[in-house]
Amino acid sequence: MDNRLERIDPEKASDEQKKVIARLGEGRGRIPTPFNIWLHNPHLAEGMEIIGTHIDHSPVLNEVESEVAILSTAVFWNAPYVIANHSRHARKAGVPEAVVTAILEKRRPEPSGGRLGVICDAVCDILAGGMIEDASFARYEAELGRAVIAELLVTIGYFTSVSLAMSLHALQPKG
Repeated sequence: MDNRLERIDPEKASDEQKKVIARLGEGRGRIPTPFNIWLHNPHLAEGMEIIGTHIDHSPVLNEVESEVAILSTAVFWNAPYVIANHSRHARKAGVPEAVVTAILEKRRPEPSGGRLGVICDAVCDILAGGMIEDASFARYEAELGRAVIAELLVTIGYFTSVSLAMSLHALQPKG
């Protein structure tokens, strides 16, 4: 299957697209690949830029915690391009290899204790769908707080969109 991505040429972009491209340059220094999909709808791309740039600079999740949520979401949606990119990012950020391996094998990471263990459990429960037991929610609220719960939900939601977009457009991992 060929790559279906139709990249936006910044020189030929509409004024609305150029505005989003400029914000991407300020916030990210580049046009991330999914934005070549979303820029076809500049208003949508504008909202995704705000959310994506926020996630990249999360005030409540560190890089390891963000990568656990991102990689778990990519694996959940079976998105090869995102899995390849974020398994590298996760390892580079310092996600323990046992956690990366469990996520890639679609297993809940072994309880590791500490905040990372709670993040792993919360991400697994969120991605499992359905109702989360009161005791689990109370644990997440007590140990992570509602700001972190909200951030995990937005990160998972955003990377659900990224994963689905990359798969729909048939992007495959590089080399």
